[in-house]
Amino acid sequence: MHIAICGQLGAGCTEVGQSLSKKLGLKYISSSEIVKALVAEFRESFADFEQRVKSGEVDLDMMMDGKLDEIMEKGDVMAEGRSAFMLLDEKKAFKVLLVASKEERAKHIAEIRGITVDEAMKDIQYSDKERKDLVERLFDKDWLDPHNYDLVVNTGSRSFDDVAQVIFKAIKTLYGNK
Repeated sequence: MHIAICGQLGAGCTEVGQSLSKKLGLKYISSSEIVKALVAEFRESFADFEQRVKSGEVDLDMMMDGKLDEIMEKGDVMAEGRSAFMLLDEKKAFKVLLVASKEERAKHIAEIRGITVDEAMKDIQYSDKERKDLVERLFDKDWLDPHNYDLVVNTGSRSFDDVAQVIFKAIKTLYGNK
């Protein structure tokens, strides 16, 4: 089974994904891990790799998608963050969208990054646009449309562990021990 924990920046995808992967015993994959693996394959510095991405020489999204496919061929995975959106058309993936108010998200990002809430708001605006553009470009879909997901959870009024437990119960109810 493959699980995609998609969501808005600051809605807790990382925290929920890590907790849920432990509960289900799945390999945890984040976008940053995929990028690190790609940089290692190119055997160059991150700065050099980043420059090739910015120049258009390298299509990072297509490379991430290919690397994720390669990882999924080896077994069941829990993908979170930007890479999770690449599973939107994957029929066998259980797709979750995590959302929260901008205020809640900004508080969370400010806390984990050690920045101001205003700086976090700017990061959120940038990330929301980037994720929207990614899903439109790759899938011609609205990234926040609940019809793209099996489950949508508002994380603003619950702990991330509680959210992981809700998702865990939903998966167990729907799939049993598959």
